[in-house]
Amino acid sequence: MSLAQNSQTAAGVRRRGRMRLGEDILLARHGSSIVSMRLDRRADCMVATLRDGSIDCASNRILATGPSPLARLGAQVQALREDRAEVSRSEVKTLLKFSAIWLAISVVFTVGVVCLAAFAPGGADAVGQSMMYPAF
Repeated sequence: MSLAQNSQTAAGVRRRGRMRLGEDILLARHGSSIVSMRLDRRADCMVATLRDGSIDCASNRILATGPSPLARLGAQVQALREDRAEVSRSEVKTLLKFSAIWLAISVVFTVGVVCLAAFAPGGADAVGQSMMYPAF
């Protein structure tokens, strides 16, 4: 039952059109104790007046709208370029250097293990066993 306040609800006629989410929520919360209901367009919520004189409201949105993840990423990259981010550019450069060094060391050790396994006696079997070894 829709109780949106207009000229038709005063006569007890249900309004036509879709039911807003906030209206549905308020009807579920309070049911027949709702005296009147109106739409607050500025806050995009339904406001209900109850029999005891109290007022309750419910949002018409399921999720709060905010910037998309892509927009947030763009803002973070821009802040980093302008050096106004929480992390300075020099810290990011240092982190990238350490990451590159770690990657190089990992590649060297991986290639070394594969080469040792390939040239050791029983080469193909050793490579197969080293690939199937659980690391945990």
